[in-house]
Amino acid sequence: MVDIREESSEPYNPSASTSSSSSRAQTNRPAQGTISISQYVSENLMDCCLLGTRVMTLFFTICYLLPFLSPVAPDSAYYKAFAAAAATNALRMQQRVGTVSFTREFFARLMLEDSCHYLFYAILFLTSAPVTMALLPISLFAALHAASQLVKLLTAIGHGSSFLACRLASIAQQHTTNCLGIIACGEIFLIPVLISMIFVGKASLFVPFVYYRFLTLRYASQRNPSTRQAFAQMRYSLDQVAASPNCPQIVRSLIYNSVAFISRLAPVA
Repeated sequence: MVDIREESSEPYNPSASTSSSSSRAQTNRPAQGTISISQYVSENLMDCCLLGTRVMTLFFTICYLLPFLSPVAPDSAYYKAFAAAAATNALRMQQRVGTVSFTREFFARLMLEDSCHYLFYAILFLTSAPVTMALLPISLFAALHAASQLVKLLTAIGHGSSFLACRLASIAQQHTTNCLGIIACGEIFLIPVLISMIFVGKASLFVPFVYYRFLTLRYASQRNPSTRQAFAQMRYSLDQVAASPNCPQIVRSLIYNSVAFISRLAPVA
């Protein structure tokens, strides 16, 4: 069971330990009593902005998937969902990396951030033709993190033991691992979808190459190993099929050659 919890919002600054300790103490103060919603918002403005963009991501995703119930045109809802996801990841990236500096070390650290990876992802699909499957990662991440943030909000204002808070916490804890696996598989299976879109004129040649770069970043992620685990599980399943005595030789050769080719493309995690 995995507890959905975001990385610390503290910018990377080793010399700021004293100030960060005092800010954490101030942030944790509401746990000793209840506060009003307005006070919570004023003390956790960035978290509330993130909650808002995540709720918007979910709302516009639902509007796109259920157009007959939507006040927004489907195409508009699709791109607004990715715009909200891009805003979410831009805010998270700013929290994580702090002040921008044009140095090699800064950009190397930036490329390690999951929020940077998904900012690239959102921008890529903002500039491409609609792909329904591409909404899966951003909507599931938005749902998981929004549930966690709502529990935090309800706890701060004195409703941490309410049915809604308990239900949201239970859902997040029980389904996080499955959701991360679904997200990883969805990201992997987008590759053949994007390649097929080239042949029907709905995607340019550079889209699969840019997306491959995103996938390599996810594969090498230090925080979330779900992509590596998904590839490993797929390889194990294919090896089991190829090892079966009932598997035709041509299929066995195709499986082994495909696995070898994909393994050569995999980055060093």
